[in-house]
This record gives sequence, C-alpha cells and structure tokens, in this order.
Amino acid sequence: MIQCPECRSMIPDDSAFCDQCGKELKWCPECGRPKRGAECPVCGSDLVPGRKWLAGASGGTPPASALVGNGWRMTLQPGQFGRGGGIWPELGSCPYVSGLHGQISEGPGGCWNITDVGSTNGTFVDGIRLQSGVATPLKKGSKVRIATLDFIVE
Repeated sequence: MIQCPECRSMIPDDSAFCDQCGKELKWCPECGRPKRGAECPVCGSDLVPGRKWLAGASGGTPPASALVGNGWRMTLQPGQFGRGGGIWPELGSCPYVSGLHGQISEGPGGCWNITDVGSTNGTFVDGIRLQSGVATPLKKGSKVRIATLDFIVE
C-alpha cells in the first residue's frame, strides 16, 4: 500500500489513480513513490504520470516495494515492526519474532533499509545476520528472514 499524496488515503501500490479522490498519481522515477507537483521535491526528477509509470514508460522499474512470503505481502513503509505491533501486524502471530524486532527506513533515492534492533532470533538478508542497529539496503530479489519467517523483496 502507498499513500496518495493528494488526499493521504492508503491505496494499492500498483495504482495509476487514487481509489479515493480520483486524482492521477505522478511517480518519481528515481524514488519510485508518488509525489505532488511536476518534479520530485526530494531528488528533483520530473514526475511521470501514473498510466505511463505502470506501462513502463518511466525508463525503469519501480524500486523494492514489499516483502512477500508465508502467504503475506507486507508493504515496505517507514516504521518499526515486531510481535508487539508496528507496520506489519501480521508478525504478531509468530512467537519467534521479538516484541520490537526491527525497523524499516527510507534511504536516499527512495531505497529501503532494514535494521535489526536487538532481536533475539535475528534478522537476515541473503543469509547474513544483521548487526543490531546497522541499516542494510533492500534490493528486489533479496531474501529476508525475520526470526523464522522467510520473505523475498519484491
């Protein structure tokens, strides 16, 4: 899910138009996120209309947007996650996920980072256990393990 920059409603991340306000989304080809205006306020790139973005006319593919696995699709968004709550309530059902397990943050250019915050059973990217407090970039195709749960970055 993404947030419409116009009305702030949460909508599917493959939208050309907002389901709530009807405005056509304008996507930043660098950040891979919808923005307001004619150019991205973060990186300065010209924004691409939603229809062209989804058709691939942006000259690239959107960056990583979700973790997929265990029957779940969890949208990448900034915030903390763990069994105790946060951006992915689905994790509350796994006893091996720590109460506060990690966090997701948005880095430069719209890339996403994952950080373990001292979890008991660890967070892994491509088989390597993350050092607590160190942000690690996520790329499409990366394999992420949160405690005993395996995901692929999409």
